[in-house]
Amino acid sequence: MRKKLGWISVGLFIFSIAQVYLLPVNGFWGSIFLIGGLLASLVTALFSTRGVGKVIALILLSGVVVYFVYGVYVMIGFG
Repeated sequence: MRKKLGWISVGLFIFSIAQVYLLPVNGFWGSIFLIGGLLASLVTALFSTRGVGKVIALILLSGVVVYFVYGVYVMIGFG
């Protein structure tokens, strides 16, 4: 089962991003759903054994972290 956790993590990531755009949930609850889904994706990726799914999931999550840091950088006024 731990071999498949990487692909489950990729699925959770895609579902978390898609629900923000497809469901009429925004504001506080939209943020909670997005953060919860991304945290669940991170946990499943970390518990996964090595494989393609784990690598893809960690790359996607690293992209989200870089995007978040850039957003904070712009919000502060440096960008």
